[in-house]
Amino acid sequence: MLKQISNVSSTLIINSYEGFYANGGAADLVLKDNIFNEYNAEKLTHISRCISKTIKTEILHESSHSFEPFGDSSSLLLQADLGVYNSASLHLKESHITFHTYIEDILDNFLIIRLELHISSCSEANVFESLKDIISADNDMKIFPNLLTIDYLRRGAKYGENSNTIINDNYNVLDINIDSNYDIFSNDTSNKTKSSLLLLSQEAMLNKYQSKNNFMSIDKISDLRNFLLKSYAEEFLVTDEVDARLI
Repeated sequence: MLKQISNVSSTLIINSYEGFYANGGAADLVLKDNIFNEYNAEKLTHISRCISKTIKTEILHESSHSFEPFGDSSSLLLQADLGVYNSASLHLKESHITFHTYIEDILDNFLIIRLELHISSCSEANVFESLKDIISADNDMKIFPNLLTIDYLRRGAKYGENSNTIINDNYNVLDINIDSNYDIFSNDTSNKTKSSLLLLSQEAMLNKYQSKNNFMSIDKISDLRNFLLKSYAEEFLVTDEVDARLI
């Protein structure tokens, strides 16, 4: 008799965007240092290893490559932790974490850095929990971007006692405690396909940039936010009402 096989895969495709302020001259050297400190391969690989632990997987293989003048790519091949399952339920070992970094665009002296992170897991863990390993305003080993888009895909079937009982896990970005500096927007299609947006509040964004450039104005921050939303998250239809806390 064939064993029941659960071949469910949960995938997050995360794209984060962060603007680095550049005003030319000698400041370009500082800019390069700031970008490297925030988005170097060592740090992003550390984040990926933490994610693997959070989603209860084991790393089988790692590979990475750094590009000139900028850009890093890495891939971690994972297997699900099968220790908690009995022989009646097997999980396929086709899981991975990959990341890639890019220079996206320039807006009024802002250099946009994009991090694309794919997390695909066949374990029982909620893949949204991995966001806590990625985002932090206070932890130097995490990132604190201006905007993140998150696409969730769940594919395959998960069975109960027999093949007539199908279990649909309804995971959601709202299941976990996200950094309070972010506003959350959802554009869900179904339980198996969801899209979410994390947008750094205008107040938090202003504080972030003024801590390094005290001359930064609220108008310049508004321009950056509008550029990011129009370029990368227009489908979420974010309005000015989200910034009402500053009025």
